[in-house]
Amino acid sequence: MISGERVFGRRERVIVQQVEGDSVLLDIDSGEYFTLNEVGGRVWELCDGADTVDAIVETICAEYDADQGTVTTDVHALFDALVGAGLVVAR
Repeated sequence: MISGERVFGRRERVIVQQVEGDSVLLDIDSGEYFTLNEVGGRVWELCDGADTVDAIVETICAEYDADQGTVTTDVHALFDALVGAGLVVAR
């Protein structure tokens, strides 16, 4: 599981396009596409290499008035997937 104190940044050579409320990511190197829902897209925006995962969780909780436990679980799972796909890098 991803530590809440980790900081990640978006990897270069990944481009994003908004399509009907979703964020579609294209890894230019692999040619693979990934789709994030509205909240996942917001996490992607916040993944700027400056904020910790915990700070991103707090922002999502505040912006979406959501339960912290659920958001923590979901954001950590998303970061596991983003790291696994090579779309983000630890800073």
